[in-house]
Amino acid sequence: MANSVRLLRRYVWLVDTLRREGRLTLDEINRRWQRNCSIRTDGEAELPARTFHRHREAIAEIFDIEIACDRFNGNTYYIANPEALDNPGFTAWLFNGLAIDNILLANDSATSRIIFEESPGGSQHMAAIVEAIAASRTLRISYRRFGANETAERTVEPYGLKQSNRRWYLLARNSNYPILTVYALDRIEAIAATDGTFTLDPTLDIHTYFNDVIGVNVDSDYACEPITLRVYGPQRAYIESRPLHASQQRTAATTDYSDYTLHLCAEYEFQRAILALGPDAEILSPAWLRDEIKSLATATLARYCTDTNR
Repeated sequence: MANSVRLLRRYVWLVDTLRREGRLTLDEINRRWQRNCSIRTDGEAELPARTFHRHREAIAEIFDIEIACDRFNGNTYYIANPEALDNPGFTAWLFNGLAIDNILLANDSATSRIIFEESPGGSQHMAAIVEAIAASRTLRISYRRFGANETAERTVEPYGLKQSNRRWYLLARNSNYPILTVYALDRIEAIAATDGTFTLDPTLDIHTYFNDVIGVNVDSDYACEPITLRVYGPQRAYIESRPLHASQQRTAATTDYSDYTLHLCAEYEFQRAILALGPDAEILSPAWLRDEIKSLATATLARYCTDTNR
């Protein structure tokens, strides 16, 4: 296990070095290699050419990242498909996490000054889920919903994983419920693969399933419709740097506010996102959503108008 972890760290270091520095010869790679004692074994003076090329092959197989050689430019090596690390995806998420971990390992004096946000948990289930997804094998899960007193046992068909707001979710179909159901990994108390297999439903595409919402809550009670949002003051810069939804477009701007249109289902998570903007945001249309946000804001105000000494 220790050797496997060390090898993985070496692969990540090699790719990250080329990503940051562009094109390097093997000699240049070796000079950087010699400065990083955290990934070298004792007495290892350099990265031999044969070992380097084995690493290249392993990196292509594990991460689907191609380290190519430009023989017309001094035999320099470079990442031929950098989009594999830039585009959102599991490989990029995993690789970037390991790259940061490598840097911290080599600079442990900085570790105490870096604050990580705590994850709700559930990551221990990911290996079993990924293996079941790859094998199209059903899973038996023990799941406790928020507010539930008892754990429910379910056999599900795992379709994929999705990360949202620091949580990981299992996207699965229950044989008794033909649409996708979302299970938070931190609410799964036990999980096991079964002997059963399933065939993917071609009509269920997890890459487009959540297109009309901002999180993981797909609610058939809400129709997808155009929404006009007005945002005031500095908050405009925030939602332009991090749009609420992929459909967000600015349609008007003044010195005091900007108007944006979005096309989505204004379900629970979107409504809470608007409320989180506080007095800096205002729904202009549709009317029902404006009234709903007003009602929620009024209910919030009522909480603060109640005597806390009751």
